[in-house]
Amino acid sequence: MIPTIPARENEITRVEAFSDGMIAFAATLLVVSLDPPRNYDEMITNLYGFVPFGLSFIALFYIWVVHTILFRRYPLKDKPSIFINGILLFTVLFYVQPLRFLATSFVSLFTRRAGSAVNSWEQLQSLFIIYAAGWIVIFLLVAWLYQRAHATRDSLGITPLEAYDAITWSRHYLGFVAAGVISILVALSGVGLRFGLPG
Repeated sequence: MIPTIPARENEITRVEAFSDGMIAFAATLLVVSLDPPRNYDEMITNLYGFVPFGLSFIALFYIWVVHTILFRRYPLKDKPSIFINGILLFTVLFYVQPLRFLATSFVSLFTRRAGSAVNSWEQLQSLFIIYAAGWIVIFLLVAWLYQRAHATRDSLGITPLEAYDAITWSRHYLGFVAAGVISILVALSGVGLRFGLPG
């Protein structure tokens, strides 16, 4: 979903540059988890690992897009916003490997070729809960940053429409948080677990 107001043409701030670097590092962690094949069988196994890698990369790329749109439109530089952004980046880095593991485990339950360490649906249930918890934290922080943009609208020099848009997007991402809570409840109930419904 694209914001209704175009991004401001500001120079990239140090906060944005650092954030881009950290997300790029997170993408690197996804790549280095792929060991180079030493024989044909390992190469085929790595090819089957492309699907969970792709799913993980798409999720990470989406987070980067959300973050970029936010800071392109609202160049937040105040200390609370920097602190919130730091927690967001920490969470993204921390959840890269669990995200890849979840994707690999889920795909392996259908292909039996991806080499997962998950041996039961109960373990997969726990993984979905862990993933949903990370989802909740990440988008709660994104919503908080949009709220900060609205709260610091005077110092940012944004228009009333942009301020309204900020609080609207804050509520929008709170909807993502609610989806994460629902995901946890669905995972706990075990409904649709075999089809990845909690995800």
